[in-house]
Amino acid sequence: MATRQTAEAKIDAIQDKGNNTAQEVRDVLTEILNYTENKPFPAIPEIDSFHFWTEKNPVYDRFQNSLHYSVKGFAKQFINLTFRIEIFTPSAAGSNISDNVFEFPLDEKHIKYLKYLQDIIVPLNTINVSFIIPYRYSNDKQIIDHPLSVSIYFTEKTIVFDFNNVKNANNSKEELVISRGSSYTSVTWHYPPFNLGKV
Repeated sequence: MATRQTAEAKIDAIQDKGNNTAQEVRDVLTEILNYTENKPFPAIPEIDSFHFWTEKNPVYDRFQNSLHYSVKGFAKQFINLTFRIEIFTPSAAGSNISDNVFEFPLDEKHIKYLKYLQDIIVPLNTINVSFIIPYRYSNDKQIIDHPLSVSIYFTEKTIVFDFNNVKNANNSKEELVISRGSSYTSVTWHYPPFNLGKV
């Protein structure tokens, strides 16, 4: 069986500026080939990927605000969410619901994929990390893009956009009502094992 040592020995036997025959060169190349074929490649770990998305139509919340979503990632690694959310009816216009919180139903066939999120990357029913996303709206004179802070999380059957990080100025605790508008962007979750308790 060819080894690294036998391959190196044949290479060393090649004469510098010498008259090496074609047979000698073939012997060296064959030895190298035999060595590489005998040396196994490291095993490639199996990667469990997932992808689910709204293929044609968006999903709607109770006030007919719409959401297109695409969730893609690798188990035990990370997930990416690309989405387009359109707010036609701000939640403050309704009654008995939290201002600036929009809850959209997941497509029924996508609920099985939540196993990739639950206990791995994004705990269900938990407000976790916040994102800064671009939000576009019109004030009847111009179209304005500005950044908004939002917490995005999943429940057993829904995806929730919580804009309650938006506060009024002047140290007021009052929440700002999200204007009619839209956002089309991507966010990514990756949960490292941080110790976020008290030091």
